[in-house]
Amino acid sequence: MSFQKIRERIIQLIPFSKIRKHLSWHYGWFPNNFIAPDVLISNIKNLKLGGNVWIHSRGILRCGLGGITIGKNTHIAEGVYMITTNHNYKNTHQVPFDNTAYSYSISIGENVWIGANSSILPGVKIGDGAIIALGSVVTKSVPKCAIVGGNPAKIIGYRDIETYDKLARINATYKNESILYTIVKDFKPEIN
Repeated sequence: MSFQKIRERIIQLIPFSKIRKHLSWHYGWFPNNFIAPDVLISNIKNLKLGGNVWIHSRGILRCGLGGITIGKNTHIAEGVYMITTNHNYKNTHQVPFDNTAYSYSISIGENVWIGANSSILPGVKIGDGAIIALGSVVTKSVPKCAIVGGNPAKIIGYRDIETYDKLARINATYKNESILYTIVKDFKPEIN
């Protein structure tokens, strides 16, 4: 069994998310990624992160059975909500919904920027280099380098794809280790 598989099994056994986050910092279980201490992650075994992923405060990632994959160099602002499971409201015998749940994965590409207080719904795929505007509700997949906003989110523009491809190819990404160090050195997990 690989070290990664052993690590994933250990993570599944840890009951408190704050302890899991503490271990991730001290033992590099999520290498080169930043997850703010108050981010809620359910079913963490179904969360896959690339390197240099930033998930800022008050985020909620409900990985459920569908799972969430976030590509490298992605930055997720405060208060972003991602959910992979939804209820069946199209039934003929119960309201507002029945006891059936549907799970679909969320896939976020590389170099994506998700603005504060946005929501990403089940089954959404966000292409590389996309920008999700503040407060957006993303109900459908987003193409590469698209800029989307609104409720429901609609395409409002595109990044220059040629410039994006050039910068991505040479890995000219935003990294600010001094900010990370300042945040991490003062991190003291609360253990319930």
